[in-house]
Amino acid sequence: MPAGIPRISGLGSVTGGLVEELLTRPKGQSRALPVVVALGARGTGKSALLDAIAERCEEIPHAYLDFERHERENIQPRELLAHLAFDLGRHRKQFGRLAFPRLWLCMLVLSAPVELRDRRAALRKIRELLAENQPLEQNRETIVDVVRLVGGVAPAGGLKGWPEATDLLLRGLGWYGRRRLAGKMKALPASTGNHEDFLIEIAKHARGDDEDRAAVDGIFCDAFLTDLRQAYQGVNRSRRTLNSVVLLDNAHTPGGQVFLRTLTEARHRSGGEPDPLAVITTSRRWNPDWNESWSLLTPQRGAPSRRRPAGHRTDGLRTPSPRQPSDVDTDWPSGRDPRWYPWYLLELGALSEDDVVDIVARGDIHPTSKLPRFLYRLTDGHPGAVTTVFDATAQLYDSRVPGALRAALRTGVEAGDGTDTTLLAAAQAYLLQDLPVPSRQDLVTASAARDVETLFHKNIVDLRNATEEGALFKEIGDLLWLRAEPGEELHYVLHPWLRRILLQELASRPEDHPLNWERVHTRCRDFYEKHGQTVAARYHDLALENVAAVVAHLGKPFADDQHAEFDVAAAEAWLAELDVITAAPNRLDADAESYEQLETHAGHADGELETTLSWLVVALWIAADPLGDPGGTLNSTIEGGFHQLAHGRGRGSILLHERAERYR
Repeated sequence: MPAGIPRISGLGSVTGGLVEELLTRPKGQSRALPVVVALGARGTGKSALLDAIAERCEEIPHAYLDFERHERENIQPRELLAHLAFDLGRHRKQFGRLAFPRLWLCMLVLSAPVELRDRRAALRKIRELLAENQPLEQNRETIVDVVRLVGGVAPAGGLKGWPEATDLLLRGLGWYGRRRLAGKMKALPASTGNHEDFLIEIAKHARGDDEDRAAVDGIFCDAFLTDLRQAYQGVNRSRRTLNSVVLLDNAHTPGGQVFLRTLTEARHRSGGEPDPLAVITTSRRWNPDWNESWSLLTPQRGAPSRRRPAGHRTDGLRTPSPRQPSDVDTDWPSGRDPRWYPWYLLELGALSEDDVVDIVARGDIHPTSKLPRFLYRLTDGHPGAVTTVFDATAQLYDSRVPGALRAALRTGVEAGDGTDTTLLAAAQAYLLQDLPVPSRQDLVTASAARDVETLFHKNIVDLRNATEEGALFKEIGDLLWLRAEPGEELHYVLHPWLRRILLQELASRPEDHPLNWERVHTRCRDFYEKHGQTVAARYHDLALENVAAVVAHLGKPFADDQHAEFDVAAAEAWLAELDVITAAPNRLDADAESYEQLETHAGHADGELETTLSWLVVALWIAADPLGDPGGTLNSTIEGGFHQLAHGRGRGSILLHERAERYR
């Protein structure tokens, strides 16, 4: 990674290799680069990634836009292009000042109040001008014709904003072009006014219906890209050695999607002529435009498949899922033309355990402590959650007092509106703010089950906000909160961090709530029992603290004879069931110590086998929750339980002994 770039854990291949590849101009030529989209749910580090890239690009032409801010202002794509052009046109020591004369001309034309018939004639003239693709000073007569069509220009400034626009048009041409054109236009007005304000406001007077305005936006984008290509030609080619960069944050908004569509359509209209622009954007929602060549892991059920356009490239992969940061180096080998176009989707949000260790080490916590492992298990590597929880727990962490980690999550914090809340409650409000309140409550209910198939069973979840079957499933899929887990058949689960937050809310529902913890898990258990899914039913039994039912089921392979022998296949199947069942959620007393909880719920079974199984199951159940036993105080109980259960069980016992070694 180049010196001076802030390190973002897990994204070195993006801020380093990928950005450098996007900036490179082999032999001084532009290449057809895709729009790089950093995808991820809330809190996955998308904006932080753009900040790091902006710092890398400080000395080259670059511009930044946050669509969420502009969405509130209802700004059109052509106005956003003006923002981008203004920032790209700032003077940089090596690159000088990029000029956008065609774009400014389009803004000048559309700033005048004109009749629809005359305006369309003006637009045709602009298209003719852009099609010629010649230096602007050679098209003086055409420019004058266009200006006349929209109301005329008097020497004293008959069109509002003309002095500022004229000055910027001439400044954009460079010294030599300025002198040539100034000599032909004898009555050139003087420059007055605030250039920046004029550029931001001038395009707001455009007229026409939606289709008309879309056509106008397309012309603006054509002008913008044509100006950029022109800026990298001629005498400037030798000093402009790197591409310009546009950083677009929160492009999931309607305005962001329209802007990206306008940009990609303009590139398509260019007939394959590349431009010197690297576009990197972020989104926390799936964009339907990507369906033509990419695949969301949770596609809408029954959605028709689309035929991929011939010009789309995905490096030979057929409708790939968004790429991972670990794929970047192989996707973008140095020196090879990119084989991705017009999109390159990159999924963020999954830090590795080593990344979490790296974050903790930078916070002056020894990397061999138990805190990194705790953070990773609790958040499943969600970047925002790791940072937030670390900030809350670092000062309280003490390996001798495991309960301090649990207490930290219930510590009072100040919410965004100034009210007092807890860390977990604040996290829930932040993560679910994209969903309406009824959908949030439905999602809390659905979190009881291992996967989100419950969203299709109204007898389990009383969906109050769904207008059609699977509507909430699609919504959380589009918001990138679902994960696909392979098995005998593909099934989808909530992101573990989000689900943990939702389960805390489910556990806090009062006894008189129609869908409290007990009622929801009972519904789930009865449903799975009815449909012959016994393991899933026992999963919910354990969530209901019905340990006896779980022990009775898991004890069946040993029931006939305490020393019954089972083979390797039987041992593998039994361990798989044990893992599924003991992963059940809990609402245990957060103030009680782990061993206290174990004694309370394991109890005293009737026989030796039942006692061994009971203590093993409950210990594993508590330990499966990162908040249940963060200090690992139950490990010796679990190890001893596996060894005792394996005694005299034949060839399959080796697997039980091996499992015991994990807890040594």
